[in-house]
Amino acid sequence: MLFAALTSSISLMETVVSMCMDRLHWNRKVSVLAVTVGILALGTLSCLGYGPLSAVTVLGMAFLDFFDFISNSILMPVVAFLTCILVGHVVGTKVVSDEVEASGSFRRKKLFEVMIRWIAPVCLVVILAGEILKILGVISI
Repeated sequence: MLFAALTSSISLMETVVSMCMDRLHWNRKVSVLAVTVGILALGTLSCLGYGPLSAVTVLGMAFLDFFDFISNSILMPVVAFLTCILVGHVVGTKVVSDEVEASGSFRRKKLFEVMIRWIAPVCLVVILAGEILKILGVISI
């Protein structure tokens, strides 16, 4: 498990390192060092959030809870919404349909098109709005 986690972490870190090298024109060593320090700092805050740093909160949440909220309640719905817009309106559902039909029939093609273009984006906006209103204290579910 340790090896799997380590290799996954390295592959995720490589994207950020590459971006630092391209955008900030840093060499590889500086980029790796900066990204590693940043990751360790955020990780340390998460690790100590229920211990020595338990009195420090962000929006009333411990650091780990805050990062969990941001990733699960904000970023996932936003990315899913943008994916629906990209596939449903920019690229087009035909690309996905053609790929599925390459290996067999696509019996629910019309349902897929309606879901990806109209129903899923609306549901995702409702989910995102609900999470934001819940954290602001407007609603309590």
